[in-house]
Amino acid sequence: MSIDSKENAMIKKIHVSGLQIGMYVSKLDVDWLDTPFLYQGFLIGSVDDIYQLERYCEHVWIDRARHKESHRPQALNKPLPPKKKSSYVNKVPMSQEYGQSHAVFAASRHKIKSLLEDITLGKAIDTEGAKKMVRNCLASVLRNPNAMLWMSKIRGADEYTSEHCLNVCILAIAFGRHLDKNEDELEALGLCGLLHDVGKMRVPKKILHKSGKLTPKEWKIIQTHAVHGRNLLMSSMDLGQTVDVAYSHHERIDGKGYPRYLEAHQISEYAKIVAIVDAYDAMTAKRCYSEAITPSAAIRNIYNDRGAHFDERLALQFIKTIGLYPPGCIVELADGSVGIVLERHSRFQHLPRILMILDQDKKPMQKSIIDLSLIETGELDRSLLIKKDYPDGEFDIEIRDFQDFILAIA
Repeated sequence: MSIDSKENAMIKKIHVSGLQIGMYVSKLDVDWLDTPFLYQGFLIGSVDDIYQLERYCEHVWIDRARHKESHRPQALNKPLPPKKKSSYVNKVPMSQEYGQSHAVFAASRHKIKSLLEDITLGKAIDTEGAKKMVRNCLASVLRNPNAMLWMSKIRGADEYTSEHCLNVCILAIAFGRHLDKNEDELEALGLCGLLHDVGKMRVPKKILHKSGKLTPKEWKIIQTHAVHGRNLLMSSMDLGQTVDVAYSHHERIDGKGYPRYLEAHQISEYAKIVAIVDAYDAMTAKRCYSEAITPSAAIRNIYNDRGAHFDERLALQFIKTIGLYPPGCIVELADGSVGIVLERHSRFQHLPRILMILDQDKKPMQKSIIDLSLIETGELDRSLLIKKDYPDGEFDIEIRDFQDFILAIA
C-alpha cells in the first residue's frame, strides 16, 4: 500500500453524533468560512467543540492518525444536553453605545494614569476610585462589548503601561462575560486586570522602557514586578483576588512561569484569565522593544501555547471571545479595499461589520459601513471576504483618527 493510500485509510467520514473529545477533525461537510472555527483542522478539546460542530455540520471527516488517545473518553451513553445559552445579550447597538463608552474610556485613561503616578510617588492606591472606574467599564461592556473593545485599540504615545492596564481590565470583563460570570465576578475580574501590573511602578524606568535586549540581570529585575505588585496591593484594603493575580499572572500551566514556578492546579482561574488577556494585549501593542503583531497572529500564538503557557480550556474560550477580527482591527478585503472592523457578527466570526476607508487602489474613499454577513445571503459578493488583518498604523490608518466619525454616526 502506498503512503497516500495509508493516509487516506486514516481519514473517516462520521456523523456528528459520533464525535468524541480527542478526535481530530480534518474536513467539514460545509465551507470552513461558513463556520466560526478559526482553523481548518483542529483537535476536539471539549464538549463545547462538539456542540459547535453539531450546529453547523451533519458529517465531518476525522483523521485517526492525529487523535489524542490520552484524552479520548468512552462512548457517550446518552445524548448530549443542549448548550447552555449565555445570560448576556447586547442591550444596545454598538453605534449607540459608542458615545457612552467614549466618555467612560477617556475618564478611565486619565484615572489609571493618575493612579499609577500616585503609586510611583509612594501614595496609597485609590481603591474606591479604581473600583468606580471598573464599574463604569463593566456597565458599558454589559450593554455592548464591541464599543469598549474598539476603544481598547486606541493607543497613545509613551503611555503603554497605563493603557495596557486599562485594556486588560476591559478584555478581562469581556472575556468573563463570554464565560457567563455574574456581575460581581466580572467586577472583581476587571479590578484584577486593572491592577495586575501595578508592581511595574517599582521597576526602574530605564529598565522598564529599555528598547534593546534585556540582560539576564535586567530580566530578573523586570520579573520582580509580580512581587512588588503583591506587596503594594496587600497594603490596601478590600481588593479581593487582585493580590493573587498581581503575584501569579506570569505563572504558566507547565510550571515554567515566575516568580514561584506554580503548577497548573496551583494557579487561580482569575490569574489564568488575566495571563491570557495580558499576553494578547501586549502582543497587539507597539512596545519600546517590539512592534505590534496582528490580532490573528496573537490569537494563533495563544492557540499554539495552550496547555503549556495558558490554560487550554480558557485559551480556546478566549479565542471565541475575541474572534479572528476584533473591533478596531484593520483589514484588507479580497478585492484590495481596506477598512476597520466595527463589531463582530454573533455567528460568523469572519464576517464582521466594517467601516470602509480605502478603495481597491488604496486611495481614500467615501466612508461607508458594510455588513459582511450579507455575503451569506448573497447580497454581497465574496470578493469582499477578509483577506488579511494588520496592526494599527498600517496604510497610515490610525484607529484614533476615526473616533469623531464614529461619534457622528452614533
